Amino acid sequence: MPLFPSFSHPFPQPQWRKAQHTQEGRKAMDPRVEPAADPEEGSLPTGAVTGTPGAQGEELKPGGGQHHGDAKEGGTRTLASCITTLIPPGGMVSTVFNLSSICIGAGILGLPAAANSGGLIMAFIYPLIIVLVSVQSLYCIAAQVEKHSLKSYEGMARVLLGPRAAYAAGMLRVLNSFGACVAFVISVADILVAILQNSDAPDFLKSVTGNRLLTLGVWLCCMLPLVIPRQVDSLRYISTVGIIFCFYLMGVIVVHSCTNGLPENIKKIHLSGGPSDDGIHLFGTGNKAIEAPGVFTFAFLCQAASIEVYSSMTQPSVTRFTLYSAYAMAMCFVLYVTTAFFGYLDFGSKVTGSVLPMYDPVGQPAIMIGYIGLVVKLCASYALLMFACRNGIYNVIGRNPDTVVSWEHCLVAVVLSTITLVCGLFIPNINTVFGFVGAVCGGFLAFIFPALFMMYGGGFTLQKVGPLCYTATYALLISGVVLSVFGTVATIYGVATGN
Repeated sequence: MPLFPSFSHPFPQPQWRKAQHTQEGRKAMDPRVEPAADPEEGSLPTGAVTGTPGAQGEELKPGGGQHHGDAKEGGTRTLASCITTLIPPGGMVSTVFNLSSICIGAGILGLPAAANSGGLIMAFIYPLIIVLVSVQSLYCIAAQVEKHSLKSYEGMARVLLGPRAAYAAGMLRVLNSFGACVAFVISVADILVAILQNSDAPDFLKSVTGNRLLTLGVWLCCMLPLVIPRQVDSLRYISTVGIIFCFYLMGVIVVHSCTNGLPENIKKIHLSGGPSDDGIHLFGTGNKAIEAPGVFTFAFLCQAASIEVYSSMTQPSVTRFTLYSAYAMAMCFVLYVTTAFFGYLDFGSKVTGSVLPMYDPVGQPAIMIGYIGLVVKLCASYALLMFACRNGIYNVIGRNPDTVVSWEHCLVAVVLSTITLVCGLFIPNINTVFGFVGAVCGGFLAFIFPALFMMYGGGFTLQKVGPLCYTATYALLISGVVLSVFGTVATIYGVATGN
C-alpha cells in the first residue's frame, strides 16, 4: 500500500500484484508517484508522476470526471491554505493588520479638516507624538496582561485599580466603541452624498430624507448582519482587503491633490490662521486648533480591543506585541499624515468636516473604486468596534460574553446597532464625534488608564523599569490628562457656540 494518499484516493486500496514487488513496488513507495488504480476509475496509469500526463508520455484516457471534481476541491483547499499561510491567525501579519484595522476607519476622513484646524505643521507633529505614546501605552497593557494573566480591559482595571475603576473603564470602552460606530454610519452617509450629488439620480435620493433612507438600506444589508456573530475572527481577511483599499484611496487623494488644488494652494501658505481663513496655514489659532489633537487621537485608538488581539497571538509576549504594535502604528502614521497633508493642500479652508463630499466619484472612476473599498472597510470596522462595545457592556454588568444565550446576544447586538444608526443619521458633523470621543475616551483608554495600570501593577520603580520606561509612563499620564481636559472643553465649546 502506498504510504502517501492522493487527492483522488484519500484512503488508497492495495493495488500491487506479486509480480510488481520489484521496480513498480519501489515506484509506489515514492511520494511523488500516484498509486495505481483500476482503469475504470479514470486514475493515472501505474507509475505516472503527479502533474504529468502519464507514464512515458502517455495521454490520459477520458472518463476522469471524478478527477476534475477532486482537482477543483483540491484547488480550493490549496487557495485557502495559501491565504492562511500569508495571514496566519495569531502571527505577525494578523496582529499588525488587526491593530491597524481597529485604528483605520472613519477617522481618516476627518484628518484634512483636523489639519485645517490645527495647521499643516501640527498635522505632522500631533500624529508623531500620538504614535510614540500609543506604542508605550500598548506596552504597558501587554506587560500587565503577561504579569497578571488578565483577559479583558475591565478585568485589568478591577484587579489593579478597584471595582469603581473597572466600571469607569467599561463605560469609557463602550462609549469609545459606540462613538466609532456612529462615525462609521455618518461616513457611509457622506459616501452616498458624494456619489449622488453629481449624478442624474432622482432629486429625492439627493435630499436629506433620501440619503437617510439609503443609509438605512446599507446598514440593514451590509452592517447589521456582521454584528450578529459572536466571533469576528473571519473578518480579518476582509479587514485586510479594506486596509489595502484605504492605501489605494490615499494614493488617489495624492494624485487628485497634485493635479487640482495643490499647485494653487501651495502659493498661499501663511504662518498662522483659523479654519475659515483663506489659504494654507502652518499653525492653527483659536478654539478649533485645540480640537485637532482629539481628532488625531481618535484615529489611533486601538487600546480598547488590544487585550483581545494580544490573547489571539499564537506566541504572546510583551516584546513581540510591542514590536507588532510599532509596525501597526507606523502604518497608520504614513496613511494618516499623507491623507491629512494632501487633502488639506487640495481643498484648503473649504474642508471643515469629512473630506468625502469634496470629491466627484461619478466623474472620476478611480475615486469611485476607492469609495467602494472604503465602504467595505467601514463595514468590517463597524463589526469589530460593535464587538468591543457589546463585550464592554457584558463585562460591566458581570456577564460572560461567551455564555450569554443566543436570543439575548442577538437582542443586545440589534438594539446597540439600531441606536448607532439613529445617532449617525441625525449628527451632522463627523468631526464632532471624533473630537469628543477622541478627547474623552482616547485620553483615558489610550493614555491615563494604561499609565495607571503600569504604575499600580507592581515593581514600578526607576531601578526596575529603567529611566526610559519610567519617564515615558509619566509622560503618557500627563498627555492623557492634558488631552482629556483641553480636548473635551474645546469640543463642547465648539458645539455650544456653533463653531
